[in-house]
Amino acid sequence: MKPTPGTALVGRYRLERQIAVGGMGEVWAAHDLALARDVAVKVLREEFAGDKGFLDRFRTEARNAGSLSHPNIAQLYDYGEQDGSAYLVMELVVGEPMSDLLEREPVLPIQRLLPILAQTARALHAAHVAGVVHRDVKPGNILLGRGGRVKITDFGVSLAVNQVPMTATGMVMGTAQYLSPEQAIGRPATPSSDLYSLGIVAYESLVGHRPFTGPTAVDIAVAHVNKPVPPLPPSIEPRLAELVMRMLSKEPAERPRSATALARTFDQMVESTPPEGVPVMVSAPAGAAVAPTTVAPPAGAPPTVAPGGIAAPPPSYPPRRQLRETRESAGGRPPAEPRPSSRAATRTTTTRTTTTRTSTTRTSTTTGWRLGRVTWPMLALILLLIALLGGALADTLVNAAGPDEGAGARPAATAPRSSTHVTGSTAEQAADGEMIIPSASGELPAGAPTTTTAKDA
Repeated sequence: MKPTPGTALVGRYRLERQIAVGGMGEVWAAHDLALARDVAVKVLREEFAGDKGFLDRFRTEARNAGSLSHPNIAQLYDYGEQDGSAYLVMELVVGEPMSDLLEREPVLPIQRLLPILAQTARALHAAHVAGVVHRDVKPGNILLGRGGRVKITDFGVSLAVNQVPMTATGMVMGTAQYLSPEQAIGRPATPSSDLYSLGIVAYESLVGHRPFTGPTAVDIAVAHVNKPVPPLPPSIEPRLAELVMRMLSKEPAERPRSATALARTFDQMVESTPPEGVPVMVSAPAGAAVAPTTVAPPAGAPPTVAPGGIAAPPPSYPPRRQLRETRESAGGRPPAEPRPSSRAATRTTTTRTTTTRTSTTRTSTTTGWRLGRVTWPMLALILLLIALLGGALADTLVNAAGPDEGAGARPAATAPRSSTHVTGSTAEQAADGEMIIPSASGELPAGAPTTTTAKDA
Protein backbone atom coordinates (compact mmCIF):
# COMPACT_ATOMS: atom_id res chain seq x y z
CA MET A 1 0.00 0.00 0.00
CA LYS A 2 1.36 3.39 -0.99
CA PRO A 3 0.31 6.17 1.44
CA THR A 4 -1.08 9.23 -0.34
CA PRO A 5 -3.03 12.30 0.81
CA GLY A 6 -6.73 11.49 1.09
CA THR A 7 -6.22 7.78 1.68
CA ALA A 8 -8.57 6.53 4.41
CA LEU A 9 -7.15 3.57 6.33
CA VAL A 10 -9.94 1.11 7.13
CA GLY A 11 -12.33 3.90 6.16
CA ARG A 12 -11.53 5.82 9.36
CA TYR A 13 -8.09 7.47 9.38
CA ARG A 14 -7.79 9.91 6.48
CA LEU A 15 -4.17 10.78 5.65
CA GLU A 16 -3.65 14.50 5.09
CA ARG A 17 0.07 15.37 4.91
CA GLN A 18 3.40 13.67 5.46
CA ILE A 19 5.33 14.74 8.55
CA ALA A 20 8.48 12.63 8.52
CA VAL A 21 10.10 9.52 7.01
CA GLY A 22 11.95 7.00 9.18
CA GLY A 23 13.83 3.78 8.70
CA MET A 24 10.72 1.58 8.68
CA GLY A 25 7.78 3.88 8.14
CA GLU A 26 6.30 7.22 7.17
CA VAL A 27 4.56 9.48 9.67
CA TRP A 28 1.46 11.32 8.47
CA ALA A 29 -0.85 13.86 10.00
CA ALA A 30 -4.32 12.35 9.71
CA HIS A 31 -7.90 12.85 10.86
CA ASP A 32 -9.92 10.31 12.80
CA LEU A 33 -13.33 10.40 11.11
CA ALA A 34 -15.00 8.36 13.85
CA LEU A 35 -13.88 10.53 16.79
CA ALA A 36 -13.42 13.79 14.83
CA ARG A 37 -9.89 14.44 16.06
CA ASP A 38 -6.45 14.89 14.54
CA VAL A 39 -3.98 12.05 14.99
CA ALA A 40 -0.56 10.94 13.77
CA VAL A 41 -0.37 7.74 11.72
CA LYS A 42 2.84 5.80 11.19
CA VAL A 43 2.54 3.61 8.09
CA LEU A 44 4.98 0.89 7.06
CA ARG A 45 6.99 2.00 4.04
CA GLU A 46 5.81 0.63 0.72
CA GLU A 47 9.00 -1.34 0.00
CA PHE A 48 8.60 -3.26 3.27
CA ALA A 49 4.94 -4.18 2.79
CA GLY A 50 4.44 -7.94 3.10
CA ASP A 51 7.84 -8.42 4.83
CA LYS A 52 7.22 -10.62 7.85
CA GLY A 53 10.20 -9.24 9.76
CA PHE A 54 9.11 -5.63 9.46
CA LEU A 55 5.50 -6.52 10.23
CA ASP A 56 6.70 -8.23 13.40
CA ARG A 57 8.68 -5.13 14.37
CA PHE A 58 5.59 -2.96 13.86
CA ARG A 59 3.58 -5.25 16.09
CA THR A 60 6.35 -5.16 18.72
CA GLU A 61 6.39 -1.37 18.64
CA ALA A 62 2.62 -1.31 19.05
CA ARG A 63 2.75 -3.63 22.08
CA ASN A 64 5.62 -1.79 23.75
CA ALA A 65 4.18 1.68 23.19
CA GLY A 66 0.69 0.51 24.12
CA SER A 67 1.94 -0.74 27.50
CA LEU A 68 3.21 2.72 28.47
CA SER A 69 1.23 5.62 29.86
CA HIS A 70 3.08 8.77 30.87
CA PRO A 71 2.65 12.50 30.17
CA ASN A 72 6.05 12.56 28.45
CA ILE A 73 5.41 9.60 26.13
CA ALA A 74 3.35 9.97 22.94
CA GLN A 75 0.22 7.92 23.52
CA LEU A 76 -0.68 5.05 21.20
CA TYR A 77 -4.35 4.97 20.14
CA ASP A 78 -4.68 2.10 17.67
CA TYR A 79 -2.90 -0.48 15.52
CA GLY A 80 -4.05 -2.16 12.34
CA GLU A 81 -3.02 -3.93 9.15
CA GLN A 82 -4.28 -3.41 5.62
CA ASP A 83 -3.19 -4.76 2.22
CA GLY A 84 -0.05 -6.42 3.61
CA SER A 85 1.00 -3.22 5.42
CA ALA A 86 0.66 -2.06 9.02
CA TYR A 87 0.00 1.26 10.69
CA LEU A 88 0.11 2.82 14.15
CA VAL A 89 -2.30 5.57 15.24
CA MET A 90 -0.72 7.85 17.83
CA GLU A 91 -1.19 11.15 19.58
CA LEU A 92 -0.46 14.11 17.31
CA VAL A 93 2.02 16.41 19.10
CA VAL A 94 1.72 19.98 17.87
CA GLY A 95 5.29 21.24 17.86
CA GLU A 96 8.57 20.06 16.40
CA PRO A 97 11.27 17.45 17.01
CA MET A 98 14.32 18.53 18.96
CA SER A 99 16.42 17.90 15.86
CA ASP A 100 14.72 20.83 14.08
CA LEU A 101 15.43 23.06 17.06
CA LEU A 102 19.11 22.10 17.03
CA GLU A 103 19.32 22.91 13.33
CA ARG A 104 18.22 26.47 14.09
CA GLU A 105 20.06 26.78 17.39
CA PRO A 106 23.02 24.37 17.58
CA VAL A 107 23.78 25.47 21.16
CA LEU A 108 20.86 25.72 23.57
CA PRO A 109 20.78 27.86 26.72
CA ILE A 110 21.00 25.82 29.91
CA GLN A 111 17.65 27.09 31.19
CA ARG A 112 16.01 25.80 28.02
CA LEU A 113 17.94 22.55 27.77
CA LEU A 114 17.60 21.21 31.31
CA PRO A 115 13.78 21.01 31.32
CA ILE A 116 13.96 19.03 28.07
CA LEU A 117 16.50 16.62 29.50
CA ALA A 118 14.59 16.24 32.78
CA GLN A 119 11.29 15.40 31.09
CA THR A 120 12.98 13.00 28.67
CA ALA A 121 14.62 11.23 31.62
CA ARG A 122 11.24 10.86 33.33
CA ALA A 123 9.74 9.35 30.20
CA LEU A 124 12.62 6.87 29.98
CA HIS A 125 12.16 5.98 33.65
CA ALA A 126 8.48 5.16 33.01
CA ALA A 127 9.52 2.89 30.13
CA HIS A 128 12.24 1.24 32.19
CA VAL A 129 9.84 0.55 35.05
CA ALA A 130 7.53 -1.16 32.52
CA GLY A 131 10.46 -3.26 31.32
CA VAL A 132 10.95 -1.44 28.00
CA VAL A 133 14.32 -0.14 26.74
CA HIS A 134 13.95 2.46 24.00
CA ARG A 135 17.35 1.77 22.30
CA ASP A 136 17.04 4.77 19.94
CA VAL A 137 17.07 7.96 22.03
CA LYS A 138 18.01 10.86 19.77
CA PRO A 139 16.79 14.42 19.04
CA GLY A 140 14.57 13.21 16.20
CA ASN A 141 12.56 11.07 18.65
CA ILE A 142 12.17 13.86 21.27
CA LEU A 143 9.13 15.96 20.40
CA LEU A 144 8.76 19.49 21.81
CA GLY A 145 5.18 20.65 22.26
CA ARG A 146 4.17 24.29 22.06
CA GLY A 147 3.47 24.54 25.77
CA GLY A 148 6.88 23.16 26.73
CA ARG A 149 5.74 19.55 27.12
CA VAL A 150 8.30 16.97 25.97
CA LYS A 151 7.18 13.64 24.53
CA ILE A 152 9.37 10.80 23.32
CA THR A 153 8.20 8.63 20.46
CA ASP A 154 9.28 5.87 18.04
CA PHE A 155 9.63 2.63 19.99
CA GLY A 156 10.33 0.86 16.71
CA VAL A 157 13.57 -0.75 17.91
CA SER A 158 12.59 -0.93 21.57
CA LEU A 159 12.97 -4.16 23.48
CA ALA A 160 10.88 -5.47 26.36
CA VAL A 161 12.20 -7.88 28.97
CA ASN A 162 9.62 -10.52 28.07
CA GLN A 163 10.26 -10.40 24.32
CA VAL A 164 12.45 -12.64 22.20
CA PRO A 165 15.28 -10.57 20.65
CA MET A 166 14.59 -9.90 16.98
CA THR A 167 18.16 -8.84 16.21
CA ALA A 168 20.46 -11.33 14.58
CA THR A 169 23.85 -12.08 16.10
CA GLY A 170 26.24 -9.21 15.46
CA MET A 171 23.43 -6.92 14.24
CA VAL A 172 23.26 -3.49 15.85
CA MET A 173 19.97 -1.65 16.31
CA GLY A 174 19.90 2.10 16.81
CA THR A 175 21.47 5.24 15.40
CA ALA A 176 25.27 5.13 15.30
CA GLN A 177 25.79 8.71 16.51
CA TYR A 178 23.83 7.98 19.73
CA LEU A 179 24.78 4.33 20.22
CA SER A 180 26.10 3.17 23.58
CA PRO A 181 29.42 1.27 23.70
CA GLU A 182 27.77 -1.95 24.87
CA GLN A 183 25.30 -1.81 21.97
CA ALA A 184 28.16 -1.12 19.54
CA ILE A 185 29.89 -4.38 20.50
CA GLY A 186 26.68 -6.39 20.27
CA ARG A 187 25.75 -6.65 23.94
CA PRO A 188 22.09 -6.32 25.02
CA ALA A 189 20.86 -2.80 25.65
CA THR A 190 19.92 -1.89 29.21
CA PRO A 191 18.26 1.15 30.80
CA SER A 192 21.76 2.53 31.27
CA SER A 193 22.18 2.43 27.48
CA ASP A 194 19.32 4.90 27.11
CA LEU A 195 21.04 7.23 29.61
CA TYR A 196 24.22 7.12 27.51
CA SER A 197 22.23 8.13 24.42
CA LEU A 198 20.60 10.96 26.36
CA GLY A 199 24.10 12.06 27.39
CA ILE A 200 25.04 12.35 23.70
CA VAL A 201 21.96 14.55 23.19
CA ALA A 202 23.02 16.74 26.12
CA TYR A 203 26.61 16.99 24.85
CA GLU A 204 25.45 17.97 21.37
CA SER A 205 23.07 20.62 22.75
CA LEU A 206 25.79 22.20 24.90
CA VAL A 207 28.62 22.46 22.36
CA GLY A 208 26.81 22.33 19.01
CA HIS A 209 28.18 18.99 17.75
CA ARG A 210 28.31 15.33 18.73
CA PRO A 211 31.34 13.95 20.56
CA PHE A 212 32.12 11.30 17.92
CA THR A 213 31.96 11.55 14.15
CA GLY A 214 33.28 9.48 11.27
CA PRO A 215 32.86 8.74 7.57
CA THR A 216 30.72 5.66 8.20
CA ALA A 217 28.38 4.35 10.87
CA VAL A 218 30.92 1.64 11.73
CA ASP A 219 33.65 4.20 12.37
CA ILE A 220 31.35 6.16 14.66
CA ALA A 221 30.35 3.01 16.56
CA VAL A 222 34.01 2.05 17.05
CA ALA A 223 34.74 5.57 18.35
CA HIS A 224 32.06 5.14 21.01
CA VAL A 225 33.90 2.04 22.21
CA ASN A 226 37.56 3.07 22.00
CA LYS A 227 37.90 6.86 22.03
CA PRO A 228 37.60 8.99 25.16
CA VAL A 229 34.89 11.61 25.24
CA PRO A 230 36.29 15.05 24.36
CA PRO A 231 36.07 17.37 27.40
CA LEU A 232 33.38 20.01 27.50
CA PRO A 233 34.39 23.68 27.23
CA PRO A 234 35.23 25.51 30.47
CA SER A 235 32.27 27.82 29.88
CA ILE A 236 29.88 24.99 30.75
CA GLU A 237 28.75 25.00 34.38
CA PRO A 238 31.12 22.54 36.16
CA ARG A 239 28.40 20.55 37.89
CA LEU A 240 26.49 20.06 34.64
CA ALA A 241 29.68 19.17 32.74
CA GLU A 242 30.56 16.54 35.34
CA LEU A 243 27.07 15.01 35.11
CA VAL A 244 27.18 14.80 31.30
CA MET A 245 30.60 13.13 31.43
CA ARG A 246 29.21 10.58 33.91
CA MET A 247 26.36 9.81 31.51
CA LEU A 248 28.97 9.18 28.80
CA SER A 249 31.04 6.74 30.83
CA LYS A 250 32.16 3.67 28.94
CA GLU A 251 31.13 1.44 31.84
CA PRO A 252 27.36 1.32 32.49
CA ALA A 253 27.95 1.00 36.25
CA GLU A 254 29.58 4.45 36.35
CA ARG A 255 26.57 6.20 34.85
CA PRO A 256 23.67 7.57 36.94
CA ARG A 257 21.89 4.72 38.69
CA SER A 258 18.45 5.49 37.21
CA ALA A 259 16.64 7.87 34.91
CA THR A 260 14.53 9.29 37.72
CA ALA A 261 17.64 10.10 39.77
CA LEU A 262 19.05 11.82 36.70
CA ALA A 263 15.87 13.87 36.31
CA ARG A 264 16.03 15.02 39.94
CA THR A 265 19.65 16.10 39.44
CA PHE A 266 18.63 18.18 36.43
CA ASP A 267 15.87 19.75 38.54
CA GLN A 268 18.34 20.87 41.19
CA MET A 269 20.53 22.71 38.69
CA VAL A 270 18.05 25.28 37.38
CA GLU A 271 15.10 26.63 39.33
CA SER A 272 12.95 26.90 36.22
CA THR A 273 13.11 23.15 35.67
CA PRO A 274 9.68 21.73 36.61
CA PRO A 275 9.90 19.63 39.81
CA GLU A 276 7.53 16.93 38.54
CA GLY A 277 8.01 17.15 34.81
CA VAL A 278 5.18 19.66 34.29
CA PRO A 279 6.18 21.96 31.43
CA VAL A 280 6.69 25.64 32.06
CA MET A 281 7.58 28.65 29.98
CA VAL A 282 11.33 29.08 30.36
CA SER A 283 11.22 32.71 29.23
CA ALA A 284 8.28 34.45 30.85
CA PRO A 285 6.33 36.56 28.32
CA ALA A 286 5.69 40.25 28.86
CA GLY A 287 3.12 40.85 31.54
CA ALA A 288 3.38 37.37 33.02
CA ALA A 289 2.69 37.13 36.75
CA VAL A 290 5.68 36.44 38.95
CA ALA A 291 5.47 35.00 42.46
CA PRO A 292 5.85 37.73 45.11
CA THR A 293 9.03 37.90 47.13
CA THR A 294 9.08 37.18 50.85
CA VAL A 295 10.25 40.61 52.04
CA ALA A 296 8.38 43.80 51.26
CA PRO A 297 10.90 46.54 50.29
CA PRO A 298 10.59 50.00 51.84
CA ALA A 299 9.22 52.93 49.85
CA GLY A 300 11.67 54.21 47.26
CA ALA A 301 13.70 50.98 47.18
CA PRO A 302 14.52 49.40 43.78
CA PRO A 303 12.17 46.62 42.63
CA THR A 304 12.84 43.14 43.95
CA VAL A 305 14.32 40.75 41.41
CA ALA A 306 12.96 37.19 41.30
CA PRO A 307 15.32 34.19 41.01
CA GLY A 308 14.69 33.96 37.28
CA GLY A 309 16.04 37.50 36.77
CA ILE A 310 12.63 39.14 36.25
CA ALA A 311 11.63 42.12 38.37
CA ALA A 312 8.70 41.31 40.61
CA PRO A 313 5.61 43.39 39.75
CA PRO A 314 4.14 45.86 42.26
CA PRO A 315 1.16 44.84 44.39
CA SER A 316 -2.29 45.13 42.91
CA TYR A 317 -3.00 48.25 44.96
CA PRO A 318 -0.51 50.48 46.88
CA PRO A 319 -0.75 50.39 50.67
CA ARG A 320 -2.38 53.50 52.13
CA ARG A 321 0.73 54.62 53.96
CA GLN A 322 3.00 54.19 50.95
CA LEU A 323 0.54 56.07 48.73
CA ARG A 324 0.38 58.93 51.25
CA GLU A 325 4.14 59.14 51.52
CA THR A 326 4.48 59.10 47.74
CA ARG A 327 2.14 62.08 47.44
CA GLU A 328 4.01 63.90 50.18
CA SER A 329 7.26 63.36 48.30
CA ALA A 330 5.68 64.75 45.13
CA GLY A 331 4.53 67.84 47.11
CA GLY A 332 8.00 68.57 48.45
CA ARG A 333 7.69 66.86 51.82
CA PRO A 334 10.39 64.36 52.75
CA PRO A 335 9.14 60.75 52.78
CA ALA A 336 8.97 58.84 56.00
CA GLU A 337 12.13 56.91 56.88
CA PRO A 338 12.05 53.41 58.36
CA ARG A 339 13.17 52.88 61.92
CA PRO A 340 14.13 49.64 63.59
CA SER A 341 11.25 47.98 65.39
CA SER A 342 11.77 46.53 68.86
CA ARG A 343 9.26 43.79 68.25
CA ALA A 344 9.42 42.23 64.81
CA ALA A 345 6.12 40.81 63.61
CA THR A 346 6.89 37.56 61.82
CA ARG A 347 4.62 36.18 59.14
CA THR A 348 4.95 33.31 56.70
CA THR A 349 5.10 35.35 53.52
CA THR A 350 5.85 39.02 54.35
CA THR A 351 7.87 40.97 56.92
CA ARG A 352 6.55 44.36 57.92
CA THR A 353 8.76 47.23 58.94
CA THR A 354 7.82 50.08 61.31
CA THR A 355 8.04 53.61 59.92
CA THR A 356 8.17 56.95 61.74
CA ARG A 357 6.57 60.22 60.76
CA THR A 358 8.86 63.17 60.14
CA SER A 359 6.29 65.87 60.90
CA THR A 360 3.33 66.21 63.25
CA THR A 361 1.32 68.16 60.68
CA ARG A 362 0.77 66.29 57.47
CA THR A 363 -1.65 66.01 54.61
CA SER A 364 -4.03 63.07 54.48
CA THR A 365 -5.00 61.51 51.19
CA THR A 366 -8.65 61.19 52.30
CA THR A 367 -9.57 63.86 54.92
CA GLY A 368 -7.35 66.88 54.16
CA TRP A 369 -5.64 68.83 56.98
CA ARG A 370 -4.84 66.94 60.17
CA LEU A 371 -2.98 67.56 63.43
CA GLY A 372 -1.01 64.49 64.37
CA ARG A 373 -3.53 61.68 64.64
CA VAL A 374 -6.53 64.11 65.02
CA THR A 375 -8.26 65.08 61.78
CA TRP A 376 -10.19 68.32 61.28
CA PRO A 377 -13.71 66.75 61.52
CA MET A 378 -12.75 65.05 64.80
CA LEU A 379 -11.42 68.35 66.22
CA ALA A 380 -14.67 70.15 65.31
CA LEU A 381 -16.67 67.42 67.03
CA ILE A 382 -14.56 67.76 70.18
CA LEU A 383 -15.10 71.56 70.28
CA LEU A 384 -18.85 71.09 69.83
CA LEU A 385 -18.99 68.67 72.75
CA ILE A 386 -17.04 71.13 74.94
CA ALA A 387 -19.51 73.91 74.07
CA LEU A 388 -22.52 71.75 74.94
CA LEU A 389 -20.99 70.71 78.24
CA GLY A 390 -20.19 74.35 79.06
CA GLY A 391 -23.77 75.44 78.37
CA ALA A 392 -25.18 72.71 80.56
CA LEU A 393 -22.82 73.66 83.41
CA ALA A 394 -23.74 77.35 83.17
CA ASP A 395 -27.46 76.57 83.31
CA THR A 396 -26.95 74.49 86.45
CA LEU A 397 -25.06 77.33 88.14
CA VAL A 398 -27.76 79.91 87.27
CA ASN A 399 -30.53 77.74 88.71
CA ALA A 400 -28.59 77.22 91.95
CA ALA A 401 -27.86 80.97 92.46
CA GLY A 402 -31.51 82.01 93.20
CA PRO A 403 -33.65 84.86 91.73
CA ASP A 404 -32.00 87.41 89.48
CA GLU A 405 -31.04 90.77 91.02
CA GLY A 406 -33.75 93.51 90.75
CA ALA A 407 -36.42 91.00 89.90
CA GLY A 408 -38.53 92.31 92.80
CA ALA A 409 -40.21 90.57 95.69
CA ARG A 410 -42.27 87.53 94.93
CA PRO A 411 -45.38 86.55 96.81
CA ALA A 412 -44.63 84.75 100.02
CA ALA A 413 -45.47 81.10 100.27
CA THR A 414 -45.90 78.95 103.30
CA ALA A 415 -44.07 75.65 103.19
CA PRO A 416 -44.23 72.70 105.50
CA ARG A 417 -41.85 72.75 108.41
CA SER A 418 -40.31 69.54 107.36
CA SER A 419 -38.84 71.18 104.28
CA THR A 420 -35.55 73.01 104.25
CA HIS A 421 -35.78 76.60 102.93
CA VAL A 422 -33.26 79.23 102.06
CA THR A 423 -34.54 82.60 103.45
CA GLY A 424 -33.39 86.14 103.77
CA SER A 425 -33.59 87.91 107.14
CA THR A 426 -34.36 91.34 105.79
CA ALA A 427 -34.85 92.97 102.50
CA GLU A 428 -31.45 94.55 102.87
CA GLN A 429 -29.77 91.22 103.48
CA ALA A 430 -31.56 89.71 100.46
CA ALA A 431 -30.42 92.60 98.37
CA ASP A 432 -26.86 92.14 99.55
CA GLY A 433 -27.02 88.42 98.74
CA GLU A 434 -26.64 87.26 102.37
CA MET A 435 -28.15 83.92 103.31
CA ILE A 436 -29.71 82.87 106.64
CA ILE A 437 -29.20 79.24 107.58
CA PRO A 438 -32.12 77.80 109.47
CA SER A 439 -31.57 76.31 112.89
CA ALA A 440 -31.25 72.64 113.42
CA SER A 441 -34.87 72.44 114.58
CA GLY A 442 -36.07 73.95 111.32
CA GLU A 443 -37.77 76.96 113.19
CA LEU A 444 -37.48 80.41 111.73
CA PRO A 445 -36.56 83.36 113.95
CA ALA A 446 -39.47 85.37 115.25
CA GLY A 447 -40.49 88.21 112.97
CA ALA A 448 -38.30 87.02 110.05
CA PRO A 449 -40.02 87.34 106.72
CA THR A 450 -40.37 84.17 104.67
CA THR A 451 -39.21 84.05 101.03
CA THR A 452 -38.99 81.28 98.48
CA THR A 453 -36.81 80.69 95.46
CA ALA A 454 -38.03 80.13 91.93
CA LYS A 455 -37.34 76.40 92.38
CA ASP A 456 -39.67 76.29 95.48
CA ALA A 457 -42.38 78.13 93.61
